[in-house]
Amino acid sequence: MLVKTAVLCAIEAVIVALLAMQVFATRTPPPADHAPIAQAPSPTSPAAATTPPPPPDAAPAGNPAGGAVERSEAPAKWRADDPVGVLLTGAVHNRDGTPADVQVSAVRDKQRLGTSTEAGGHYAMVGLQPGEWTLTVRGTTIVESSATVTITDEAVQRRDFVVDPSFPVKVMIVTPDGADATMALRKAMYGMADFSVAGQRERFPDRLAPTDYGMVFVGDAKWDGQMNPKDGFAGTLHLAALPAHVALLQRHLVLEQQLVQAGQREVKFVVDIEAIKQLAGSATVRVLDAATGQPLAKARVSLDTSNRGGMGQPVDAEGRAVVEGLSPGLLRLQINAPEYETMYTTVSVAPSQRLELGDVRLGAAVQLKGTVLDADGKPATVNLSWTELKWRTTPTAFATNRSARTEADGTFSLWGTGTGAIAVTARDDAGSLACGVFDNPPKEPIVLRLAKPGECTVTRPPDPTRGFTMTLYDGSRRAIVARDLGARLQKHTITLPAGDYTFEVHDDQYRLVQSGALTFGATPCAVEIR
Repeated sequence: MLVKTAVLCAIEAVIVALLAMQVFATRTPPPADHAPIAQAPSPTSPAAATTPPPPPDAAPAGNPAGGAVERSEAPAKWRADDPVGVLLTGAVHNRDGTPADVQVSAVRDKQRLGTSTEAGGHYAMVGLQPGEWTLTVRGTTIVESSATVTITDEAVQRRDFVVDPSFPVKVMIVTPDGADATMALRKAMYGMADFSVAGQRERFPDRLAPTDYGMVFVGDAKWDGQMNPKDGFAGTLHLAALPAHVALLQRHLVLEQQLVQAGQREVKFVVDIEAIKQLAGSATVRVLDAATGQPLAKARVSLDTSNRGGMGQPVDAEGRAVVEGLSPGLLRLQINAPEYETMYTTVSVAPSQRLELGDVRLGAAVQLKGTVLDADGKPATVNLSWTELKWRTTPTAFATNRSARTEADGTFSLWGTGTGAIAVTARDDAGSLACGVFDNPPKEPIVLRLAKPGECTVTRPPDPTRGFTMTLYDGSRRAIVARDLGARLQKHTITLPAGDYTFEVHDDQYRLVQSGALTFGATPCAVEIR
């Protein structure tokens, strides 16, 4: 099996190389006076380097999707059974015409592909399928840019880019006595998230929408942080333009910001660690056996951001735990005990809040089992995620670090589950999908059948101070999907099996802002959040 796999990989690599060579063989770099991050016409002779700039209706700055798309001639169309998929090629050049050393990524729903430019600024990426993709060009010395592009069914396609340089600024974060503030915070408050830094032309608001991640992605600058800061040097911020505002963040809280002028190469923040400690929250909980009401002395409780994890802390003899030093924002709450179900949900912690979680009653573990079949009724190999609806007491996104995979015969067994309704999603590598809400234990065998999903494009306001969660319900009014609509992207794509659903959109204060009905099918649907 390993030999066969290696041979297939080698064949695919040769195909990609040959296709890329064929495409690049007749291409020269785009002219230097093209719009930044714009799709550049592909010249066919050296004389093209002196051609005038593109007409006014060419792609605007920062938009790889605009303008007409030139593609290389391909002998065949894309085929669903072709492991190479669509081959996307092109070149990335700096505004002065020199090749750019960058990364090019393509994202569509949960599919993520990426590559780096090689000699001459050329890149080649395989595995794409027809449809809308978010294409991003990023690097440490350029201004990052993203846009939605449409990949057609041609087997080989080309997109060229011209990028603008960024302005690097050294960031120092120190305590009043000159010590490294990041290391001081880690030592004093292990549970607090690290500082992060963001930059943009406009002034930052005092508060951003909360997130369950350890930092908020905001602004148009690239933050290149140090993993282990020393002597106050926290990292380098690559600004898109000057002057610009640079903000010091503790997750979604803006601690301080400064205006950086043209020619400035360093910015320094002085942080009082005692003041930061005052922002930390805490949570109290008691864990009991659901059947007897007795304390579960072997239970453990953890409250972390989604990019951190650990064993959590044990409860005492009375089943109680007090978790302190919590970063303000959304946190993943996990409570587990041997041979019991696992509680997994998201809670919100305000600055300095003393959160009372009350009594949590865990029942015996009851695995939810079933089978996943493909469109032809054959056993399918998929990844599964799940959410127990009884733990979801607020309109937060389905979010978990748990996952499972089917066996060779298509069967699955979900771990950490108990009794009650469970929302399950199964997805294969080709994007086929199956969803359902099932009672555990089920009254009859569970069978999930994969199908090509319908799509819904959700557009949210660009305001970074507002957070939104969209929940979709099945015909029995049970939540089947709940997505966080982060401010980093204005457009989000939600996929579901064909059918009719209702939806609700809540803000980060859990207030209902919009609701309605949607039909997922061959024709994509859309929702615009007002």
